[in-house]
Amino acid sequence: PVAGPVALLAVTALVSLTWAWPGTGHLAPATVPGATFLTRPDGTRLAVHVTRAASATMPPLVVVHGGPGVADMAHDVPVFADLATDRDVYVYDQIGTGASSRLADPAGYTTERAVQDLEAVRAFTGADRVALLGHSWGAMVVTKYISDHPDRVAAVVFSAPGALPDAGGHVVPGDPTVRLSPGERARLYARLAWPRNLFAYALTAVDPEAAHAVASDAEMDRRFAAVYGDTTPALFCDPDLTDRLGTSGVGYYAHQMPQLHPDHPVIDRSRLASVTAPVLVIKPACDYLPWRTAAEYLDVFPTARMVLLPDTGHQAYLERPDAYTQLVGDFLAGRALPLPVQNGQDIPPDYRGTR
Repeated sequence: PVAGPVALLAVTALVSLTWAWPGTGHLAPATVPGATFLTRPDGTRLAVHVTRAASATMPPLVVVHGGPGVADMAHDVPVFADLATDRDVYVYDQIGTGASSRLADPAGYTTERAVQDLEAVRAFTGADRVALLGHSWGAMVVTKYISDHPDRVAAVVFSAPGALPDAGGHVVPGDPTVRLSPGERARLYARLAWPRNLFAYALTAVDPEAAHAVASDAEMDRRFAAVYGDTTPALFCDPDLTDRLGTSGVGYYAHQMPQLHPDHPVIDRSRLASVTAPVLVIKPACDYLPWRTAAEYLDVFPTARMVLLPDTGHQAYLERPDAYTQLVGDFLAGRALPLPVQNGQDIPPDYRGTR
């Protein structure tokens, strides 16, 4: 009569105690041949890869990845390298991600730090002005950078851009689960609710320094990679293409801190209104981010044009790399765009993403 309850109690106790077990294993970001390191004043290092053009006659292109805290240099470099026709192309891992350093104090993962690092990469190129491509969360970083350094920008591409901060510096993150099936959502939520994952997240929300002391970067990057992997079907129009996306370059604290403890970046939109550099906004047809998120950039940048890229999800450049690089290449070269320009107000009938 007592065997069943005792067994249940034992299993329950075992499961509940898993909040204290950090697990084993190490997440090693995929190495990219030719990557180098840029040392910052605090001793931390940024991993940077440069694809050199045979004849670089145009300002270099710097690619700012999204997340926050989601780098994938191994898959990004081959795609963006195709743009190194008349310009050098720089792809780097933001601090706390990929092969770049992790910070001893997670409070250092701020938008301000991201902008400072981007300026360091710009200086590393040796060019006074650069073209910038900001993907997802990286679009907000690029916008803040333009607000602070408008004279350093030659052209801008916003790829599946994330939301801009409001007047108070608040940023509303997107929700990729809206494009997951019920089964995929259940699997993701079950992983998030695992005791150790839930404990670390709660502690990060309350006391990031204590969380970092209890749950190391190595452990939490590994755990976050599994969570991120569960969301990848939401990032493509064709969920069978998720193997085109790498998850080994994620950084847990670089991802969570800007959302749980944001530094509320204030962007001077009046300065952006005077920017004369050409701006392209790429909206994927199956994006999980709402249509209005991309359309807002048309209101902020007077030179902005927006196009809808068919048959692509949030990771458009991985899903249709040829069409993507042709579009960006034509824009940067000043040629006619291969796709019709959208006004931002009217949602085209072939848009299948979040409205």
